[in-house]
Amino acid sequence: MRPEGSYLTIGDEGRTTDHPPAITFRQFEQSESDFAAIMDFGTDERVIRFLHFDLFRCRDDAVRFIDNFVLPHPWFRFICLSGAGDQPVGMVVLRPEDTGGGRRRVSLGYSVVPELWGRGIATEAAKMMIEVAFEQWSGVDRVQTLVMLDNPASQRVLEKAGFQREAVLRKYMIFKGQIRDLAMYSFLSTDRMLSHHD
Repeated sequence: MRPEGSYLTIGDEGRTTDHPPAITFRQFEQSESDFAAIMDFGTDERVIRFLHFDLFRCRDDAVRFIDNFVLPHPWFRFICLSGAGDQPVGMVVLRPEDTGGGRRRVSLGYSVVPELWGRGIATEAAKMMIEVAFEQWSGVDRVQTLVMLDNPASQRVLEKAGFQREAVLRKYMIFKGQIRDLAMYSFLSTDRMLSHHD
């Protein structure tokens, strides 16, 4: 149910601070604490609002999400705050896509717990994911993501991370029963070269 492999994203209300906290990424572990973190994300309506899966109603929903999405995913990571242990405060995903002719792109998605919105965590994660995407997969031309038009916070996150808004895709997909408009954002390999020269 993801349009062409791209991920819808939610941000941190766009109130990015001048000094966002340092963050790290780690893989999901088969532990009760990581299961609890997934359960917390999946039962928070503020988190689920712009994501592709439905609100978890029971423990089995979280188990299915882990089995069907987290474990088989090519690059799923928890976002953690440096110096605060390994407790997840968000999630980030990257998915490579071969578009043929040797041209490749990577789709980005992320979410942050609402209690930490406004701290710049999503923006910092998006910036770091640009580097990860180009270093992890050779031949990548672009990192991209789709955002709901009624999600201005995530649009600001992407713009602050250096992404360019390319287009508005009108009535692009049915999302949770409603036809929705989306904005396409991208960061190109040539953008990366320019930013490294600044």
